[in-house]
Amino acid sequence: MLFTLPTGRIVDKDASYCVAVKCNGRWSHKFYKQARAAINEISFARECTDATKAYYGIEESRLIKGNPA
Repeated sequence: MLFTLPTGRIVDKDASYCVAVKCNGRWSHKFYKQARAAINEISFARECTDATKAYYGIEESRLIKGNPA
């Protein structure tokens, strides 16, 4: 599937979902085939405490669904 990342880049990965997390001004991306795994990852980034967000430098998180090629 094709993913349009927050940076504007388009990548082709063997996955259905992408979790993009912005930490300290840089985006990191993890790709998952199952929705449950992606939801677990995004839940951590969104529901963690302010102290944890400050420690990891989490600024923003997004769940991206892939587009078929």
